[in-house]
Amino acid sequence: MKTVFFGTSIYSANFLKLVVKDGLKIDLVVSSPPKVLGRKKILTENPTVSAAKKLKIPFLTSLTNLPTYQPTNLPTLGLILDYNKIIPNSLINLFEKGIINIHFSKLPRYRGPSPVQQTILDGKTEAWISYFLISKELDTGDILFQSSERIEPNENTESLYLKLTEKASGETTQVVKEYLLGKITPKPQKGKPSYTKKFRLEDCKIDWKIPDEYLERLVRACSPEPGAWTMVELGTMNNEPRTKRLKILQAHLENNNLILDLVQLEGKKPVTWKQFKEGYPEMKILNSKS
Repeated sequence: MKTVFFGTSIYSANFLKLVVKDGLKIDLVVSSPPKVLGRKKILTENPTVSAAKKLKIPFLTSLTNLPTYQPTNLPTLGLILDYNKIIPNSLINLFEKGIINIHFSKLPRYRGPSPVQQTILDGKTEAWISYFLISKELDTGDILFQSSERIEPNENTESLYLKLTEKASGETTQVVKEYLLGKITPKPQKGKPSYTKKFRLEDCKIDWKIPDEYLERLVRACSPEPGAWTMVELGTMNNEPRTKRLKILQAHLENNNLILDLVQLEGKKPVTWKQFKEGYPEMKILNSKS
């Protein structure tokens, strides 16, 4: 059996290391080329490529090279976790047993790019993992297996992603084994589908007219990126208001009121809410309720 893994994020890298440790042989990793990141514009290698190098697994950074990958034997199976690219039908057809996508929702609920964020934002107490065979349409393929995981009250997107990645790495080897042995029969998705979209910066802006219970979930859903945020006035300069964006990194509820814990002013390092107020005593949150 030849298995190809597709992934691009730090979560993909973490999954790759864990699933290989669990005993699943990965013959090739397909990821993305290096990107220029940060203020210093440093060309940075994709974390999944870095993981592949440490594990001594061959890798490609472009889908276009997959059909000509050597050795010439066609791969048996593909695995995807957080690849964030559409794989065309012509490449899906290269795989004798198809490509299994590991998606963090109970499909057909929360199809699309942001199931973890939406799960938190909607106030769910349980998260799901779906193992399904990809098809031409996004997240519509037949289901192999689904499992659930409890969401802790203070869970944010990063911590929940890591928890689900670890759980998936412990389940994938068995799912693959049973599927290849014919012990799992792929089944069509059942139920009414719902869809997610990528969380953009504007989606994470705090509207202070919305109930605080929702805002607390928004802070967790947008953490660590893009980050929930609001505009603050820091006084005046040349008789003009000086405004900047303030990220809300952590917050909690007290008597159903949102209490800020950790914030970050644009261009500055994170500080506690108390430290921020001490540093900017004239600060005002724009459009807030208080």
